[in-house]
Amino acid sequence: MKKLFAAALMLTFAVMMDAQTAIRNEKMTQDGTNVTVSFEVDTDNTDLPVRRKEVIMPYIYNGKDTLFFDVVEVYGRGRYKRERQINAIEGDRDWELSENQVMKKEGIYQYESQVPLKRWMKNATLAVRRQIVGCACEKDMEDENLAQASLFEDPQVQRRLPAYALPEISRKWDFGQDELEITFKVSKAVIDSSVFNNEVTFGKILEAVDRIHSNPHYKIEKLHIAGYASPEGPPKFNTWLGINRAKALINYIIEHRPEYGLTEDNFEIHNGEENWEGLRRVLAQSDMKEKDAVIAIIDDENIPNERKKLMIEAMDHGWVWHKMLKEIYPHLRCARYLAVYYDSSDDALVEVIKQTNLLIDEGKYKEAYELAVQYKDDPRASGAIGVSLMMQKKFEEAMPWLQKALEEGCPSAQKNIDAILAEYEWEKQQKKEIEEYLKKYE
Repeated sequence: MKKLFAAALMLTFAVMMDAQTAIRNEKMTQDGTNVTVSFEVDTDNTDLPVRRKEVIMPYIYNGKDTLFFDVVEVYGRGRYKRERQINAIEGDRDWELSENQVMKKEGIYQYESQVPLKRWMKNATLAVRRQIVGCACEKDMEDENLAQASLFEDPQVQRRLPAYALPEISRKWDFGQDELEITFKVSKAVIDSSVFNNEVTFGKILEAVDRIHSNPHYKIEKLHIAGYASPEGPPKFNTWLGINRAKALINYIIEHRPEYGLTEDNFEIHNGEENWEGLRRVLAQSDMKEKDAVIAIIDDENIPNERKKLMIEAMDHGWVWHKMLKEIYPHLRCARYLAVYYDSSDDALVEVIKQTNLLIDEGKYKEAYELAVQYKDDPRASGAIGVSLMMQKKFEEAMPWLQKALEEGCPSAQKNIDAILAEYEWEKQQKKEIEEYLKKYE
């Protein structure tokens, strides 16, 4: 008798183990807000006894984090009748199977359920827990893993490739643009060396030209001259005035250094228009009490220049305009010597930097760096090293080289430094946006 009882228990356990319903085509997806789990329950492919039901409990987990989905229940016909009877006795005579309850032998049941997406779901595993219920016995089956997926990725701060300005190793920036100005009288384009300290400035300009010609390895490529007019009077006349003031300085240099054979082709004229930029700079450095109001007018891009003049003229019954004519505008009637650029005729580094620049233009940034860094002890290579690092998104490494290039007078260095600083600001904004984004998924 005891042997028969033991055999019966073993048979019951075997039936329960074989009762698991087949699950196929399991999927986990996310749309940025929710996680959707879906799978097929094959109710024909089961040995579930008629008096039992199988409770399938889907869940996802990652380490200690676990989240259960809606359960699905598969009924044997006897179990279904039993629960109807129980519900009828309790007063619910209309009880029927709900959405996630299905009868055995009714084909494929398509299961789908959603939960909110969370950060911990970076490496989620979809699993099911099964329970066999009925006939005064309940049995928890061993959990079964169905699928794995990375449902959440922490967004990373991205670095863009900034616009770059290539160093021109064949050129040398001799003077800052605010150092050497030749000042003209009102409405005049004729040079007068006896006024406004012009004679001293002429000496410095000619000294720079002499310095280049005294070195047999150098030759002048370009002398940059800018001509300006103060923002008063008709615009066309001011443009003519600015250009002709620049030409007057060019002719002065040619006439006073005839031995060098300089021609107009050796010069390049910049600007030649009304000097609004200079006006703003001189105002900002002045102690004129109305300067902030005037600067606000100058900075307003929606106001045409001629309208700006009228607005300034109308300030304080014309006294502001009168003061500017007397104290500010004389500094704006000028021709300004910007720089001497020269070529070196026997400098090996010139060709190296030209080749480096070519590699950068071709997007071969690593190769450009490897070429330029061989000349790291020559300060003129600093700009090329900095740009090649910058274009590999190695901003922290690039910045010291660009700072060094700037100290050496490389005019493109500041543009590249500004480009990196702009990318830093963009990264800062990205981090702020990412922090706000992640708060939604905690």
